[in-house]
Amino acid sequence: MNKKGFSLIELLAVIAIIGIIAVITFPVIDDVITNSEKKTFKSSVEELNHIVTLDYAEFARSGAITYTLNKNDITCTTCTNKIKYQGEIEDGTGTVTVEKGKITNVNIQNQYYKATLNDKGKVEVTEKK
Repeated sequence: MNKKGFSLIELLAVIAIIGIIAVITFPVIDDVITNSEKKTFKSSVEELNHIVTLDYAEFARSGAITYTLNKNDITCTTCTNKIKYQGEIEDGTGTVTVEKGKITNVNIQNQYYKATLNDKGKVEVTEKK
């Protein structure tokens, strides 16, 4: 007798195996995506820091200047010009303070992450709870 196709048991076994593989790989893939998003956010905040440091130097600003990020617009507390920012901080808000050409304070966040400066002056990203 010629047998064509698969039996119900064979199909259920394949579906079960695919389900087990999905259960095992989903957390790994989710971690990769989360880490990638964090790295992108951190890189964007570091780019933002670079932009405001350049603005501070270019206009020979002095003292502590706080730059405010609202969506993709950056404004400084003592000037009227807006700096257009093309980074990847979707719905980002917060402030960056520059003093004597050096970043002294960072408080940038979006709906998922928050960036601050650590004790060594490096950008540190944490998840918002």
